[in-house]
Amino acid sequence: MLSIILILLFLFSILSVPVCQGVISGLYLFGMKVFPGLFISFIVTNVLVRVIEYKKINSPWIIVIVGLMTGFPNGAYICSWYHKNNPESRLADMLAGIINIPSPAFLISYVYINILEKCIDIYTFLIITYLPVIICSVVITALFNDNISGDKKVRNKVSKGLMLQFFEEAVDSSISTALKLGAYIILFSVIVNLVVCLIPQYTIALIITCPLEISNGLAIIKNSGLATDVFVLMTVLLDSFGGLCIVMQTKCVCKHYISIKKYIYQKLVLCVVTLITAMLLIYVL
Repeated sequence: MLSIILILLFLFSILSVPVCQGVISGLYLFGMKVFPGLFISFIVTNVLVRVIEYKKINSPWIIVIVGLMTGFPNGAYICSWYHKNNPESRLADMLAGIINIPSPAFLISYVYINILEKCIDIYTFLIITYLPVIICSVVITALFNDNISGDKKVRNKVSKGLMLQFFEEAVDSSISTALKLGAYIILFSVIVNLVVCLIPQYTIALIITCPLEISNGLAIIKNSGLATDVFVLMTVLLDSFGGLCIVMQTKCVCKHYISIKKYIYQKLVLCVVTLITAMLLIYVL
């Protein structure tokens, strides 16, 4: 491990220009694009899971809906919370990689408008993105739902004071988590810049860098000059997978409550279903 760190320090020293460019672009991406929406999303999700836990709500479709609405990496986070509170259930551990996808705001404002530039119909894009998630969620829920319904007689009411306490705890937790995720975004932005700098062959650099980080990967796909149908397919596949940076963020947020090996496997399954859905809508229908 020490030798790896020394090698990295050496590389960063002799390649200081692309490293600095990567840090700057990573800071800009995190500060201007990711953090504003992510921080609010984290606070809302943290408050929500505290309220759900206090009221003893264990419906599996709650975690599916919240995961889809809040985006990376909150989908996996709420699954880790569910698994923590229901350790005997396999549902959340099998669902984390499926519902941990970009938020609707990110998909529409960034991916559809800025990356795809409305080259396909908005409804087609949303169907390609969400239909595979819904199909996989229904299958997994049917296979692994243990019918944990909690105590229906509990009538816990959330007072204003308790809600304020939940909010303060959520803010503290969100700041810590957001800063950790920002470090991953900056690190992977540096790696992307180093790969582009060290590999002059654009096609090879494209193949290596696209799966690393979703925002940079989408921008690289956009500027690659691909045919429209291939461009759309690669975009929705990266949306489904999220990139290696999201895998590391998920591991950071979920700690030991979610299996990363299972998470990656679930992501690959989701990518296959997404590819089939996209090809049917683009080439057949």
